[in-house]
Amino acid sequence: MGKFQLTRMQWLNLSLLLILIVITCISGYRGLISWLLNVKDIPDLPKDAASIHRLHNAALDLERPAMFNVVFFLSKDCPMCNNYKPLLDSLRAEYAKDSRFLFVGFRTDADTAADSSYFFPLEYSAGKDVRYIAEMYGATVTPEVFIVDSSNHVWYSGAIDNWSFDTGKKRQFATEHYLKDALKALRNGQKPTVAETKAVGCFIE
Repeated sequence: MGKFQLTRMQWLNLSLLLILIVITCISGYRGLISWLLNVKDIPDLPKDAASIHRLHNAALDLERPAMFNVVFFLSKDCPMCNNYKPLLDSLRAEYAKDSRFLFVGFRTDADTAADSSYFFPLEYSAGKDVRYIAEMYGATVTPEVFIVDSSNHVWYSGAIDNWSFDTGKKRQFATEHYLKDALKALRNGQKPTVAETKAVGCFIE
């Protein structure tokens, strides 16, 4: 019986497999997927985030709440945010039964304590720390949205759609639905076609 020998291509495939196994062990499955698709990172959220922010109805672990955290910067004082509320309600209801997605709002307006669930059941009153949180995500306006996984990889960031294309300039109807398309792609196991857009809205002060 002849000796069993691997071809050069088989050795190459075996080597690649071993490399992927090592990477998986180090970074975990989600980290591996993010690494392969070359998505950007945001800084790690502080370990004491729960003590920095006030959450009314639940204690939210920002590091492992879901596979994808759909993080919004919102303000009831911003007319654009109020105009988007029906759409946001519709999207949250559509994904409510999908445990892979969790919608979270960082509120920047002054009356969040009196109205904590205007946009979503899970909302933080950013208060005096709003600039710190906004800088951590790179948010500058409301509304602005980030889809972030448990490894802090950003899959989409920017505007909800292209209804407003510049300060004070709006279309009659949105023609590009960035957030909806990104959520749909991730739900289907695909990378969003558009990963980043410029958000237009009320400046975070």
